[in-house]
Amino acid sequence: MTIITSEIQIDAPREKVWKVVADLGSVSVWNPVIAKSHYTSEAKEGLEASRRCDFPDGGYVEERATEWKTGEGFTLDIYEGTVPFASARGSFSIADSGNGSFVTLTLEYDLKADVPVDPIEVERQNREDLLPLVLASLKHYVETGDPMPMPEGA
Repeated sequence: MTIITSEIQIDAPREKVWKVVADLGSVSVWNPVIAKSHYTSEAKEGLEASRRCDFPDGGYVEERATEWKTGEGFTLDIYEGTVPFASARGSFSIADSGNGSFVTLTLEYDLKADVPVDPIEVERQNREDLLPLVLASLKHYVETGDPMPMPEGA
């Protein structure tokens, strides 16, 4: 299993950051990697919550909460989609940090055996591009209230 972690300092209280990330159905508002998102469950929080995220290229993922600590973090299992993962989960955790918040995003995955991708390149893209972009977008949105556009060439 590959595990990638990225972290960022956000100049906002933990409660404000939590309000944004815990609204699972609205991730597309602040995350430029996601074209559309919506809840697929009646539950809007906790272990019953689930969502679908559609990517600009037509791909998608379906995710469900497998861990949930209100105000602190959660883990989503990616159980279906067009990504090259046999199994995957993503976790957000938020901690107080001085006058702001410290946010950690972790992606754990195993690649599908029958998908012709370079595992080293997939890891590099996630570590250097995807996770930092997601966190920078979250920071920008929480601090300014404005979504961050997708960078050119991304």
